Amino acid sequence: MNTSDEKYLIRYTSGKKTNEIEEFDFTKTELSIGRNTNSDIRFDPETDLAVSREHGKIIKKTDDLFVLEDNNSRNGTFINGKKINGTVLLNPGDEIKLGSNGPSFVFDLLSRSETGLMPTQLVSVSPVTTTIELNQSKAKTSPKSSSLKYWLALPIVLLLAGAGVLWQGNQNNVVAKMDGEGELDVQIFPMQAMMPAAYKVYANPLALDGRYFFAKIVLDNKGKGALKDVKVEYAIPGFINWTKTNDVQYILPSGSYVATIYPQFPQSITQKTTESTERMQIRISYTSNNKQEKYEKTYLFQMLSRNDFLYTNIPASEVATVKDKEDNNDLAPVFVTPQDPIVKYYVQQVQEKVLGGETASVENKTEEAVRFMMGVYEATRRTHMVYSGTGGAFVQQGDIQSVQQKIRLPREVITGNTGLCIEMAFLYASAFAAEGLKPVIFFVPGHAYPGINYNGQLLAIEPTAVGGEGLGHIASPVEAFQIGMKNVQEFLKFAQQGDPRYTMIDVNALISQGVQQMELTDDAFLRTKVDELAKKFAIGGPFVFAKTNQTFQNGQQAQ
Repeated sequence: MNTSDEKYLIRYTSGKKTNEIEEFDFTKTELSIGRNTNSDIRFDPETDLAVSREHGKIIKKTDDLFVLEDNNSRNGTFINGKKINGTVLLNPGDEIKLGSNGPSFVFDLLSRSETGLMPTQLVSVSPVTTTIELNQSKAKTSPKSSSLKYWLALPIVLLLAGAGVLWQGNQNNVVAKMDGEGELDVQIFPMQAMMPAAYKVYANPLALDGRYFFAKIVLDNKGKGALKDVKVEYAIPGFINWTKTNDVQYILPSGSYVATIYPQFPQSITQKTTESTERMQIRISYTSNNKQEKYEKTYLFQMLSRNDFLYTNIPASEVATVKDKEDNNDLAPVFVTPQDPIVKYYVQQVQEKVLGGETASVENKTEEAVRFMMGVYEATRRTHMVYSGTGGAFVQQGDIQSVQQKIRLPREVITGNTGLCIEMAFLYASAFAAEGLKPVIFFVPGHAYPGINYNGQLLAIEPTAVGGEGLGHIASPVEAFQIGMKNVQEFLKFAQQGDPRYTMIDVNALISQGVQQMELTDDAFLRTKVDELAKKFAIGGPFVFAKTNQTFQNGQQAQ
């Protein structure tokens, strides 16, 4: 191969750079991939959030051999539609996708693309014992015809013979690599702080494309022989007994394997009300050169309380944007608890005492949905709910620097009759979901408020308009709704301008992606607290809702 004429060719097939082509000098032995400004194959740090800052790299082993290495990326790497673990062979013409919903590109060589050669294909080759008989005595043909068939058949025979030699050579090569002493190198990429409220997400490898793994364990064989019968196990004392991940038959020299852990914590973890330091135990057993070997490692991690919300799990060295600082916003729905028996009982009391027994979906009209939103607000106004709460604190959890906030659960906001804006937003979203509506939560600088997506229309209400902490004025339900709709207009303005500080959480959409809420048990004492509140609901009789077009003039179509 004439390397002086070679160039790496990167053709973008999806994402912001679609249809763009980039070339790189073939003398480079590595092409880095990521959002880092120093990356060779570089993606936008503000918009291409499926791509990690240092996502992976393409490595040239020889002029004819290339591999793709995933650098423990959060959303994974795919080749031709299949997710990879660690380092895999890369052929010119292969398509690389960064995250299941991220950008993609085709890796190629400039000289290869000019010749029009197709990407390398995998074929099934018959064993070398296969024979092909050319019995000419059964076919009566003219000498010319017989000669033609001979010359047509000869390349096939030579191809099969060559394939057989190649197959035999590969078999011998594999056997050679299996012999000798293997050397296990282990890298562990742990979650340094976990939120019990999200325990179902951590257990689900399909949730949010598996990005909330509890730990990734990268096994590299740096020896001259294979590592055989590799078994990876883990335990979290007091919570999870020894559990086995997938077994690996063997890891060849210079090969690697990635074990990803999604632990099944017990439901009782949602009763945890204090933060604690816990232990993660890793045990790896394998055979090297016919000898049994074992690797063991224990590391510490922080288990937060069920009320703790950590805004990001991204190490400080990788945080580059506002969205990185709020990476855990996608986990917000775990605090939306419409199935909580206390929340369901509360919504039932609101329907009976405030709304006169009517529901939001009776006539399938926008007015009915808005009436329910105002009804929830009116319930909090009649009980004199106070807008207050505990602010977030900046904490250091291992390599993570993040705001950590105590979040009262919706049942605690109800029975305590007080809440911060985010806590009220979770309460309203829970009530909306319990009623069969589609809740959303708007996040803007310094504030959060709830809304719904009703038949494509974004509707919002401002819960904090009940007043408190010296705010003075207590808004009516109509005023609270008008403030909410004004907030929506402002939100859409900045969101459409691409301001990353303005984001919206679609609760149902995230639930469909595996962000399941925590399970909570019934509580007789809390029910009595709701009963006490319901007595105040009844004062004043059913809420009178004036159906006027003026109320809805600021409604916006969902984007």
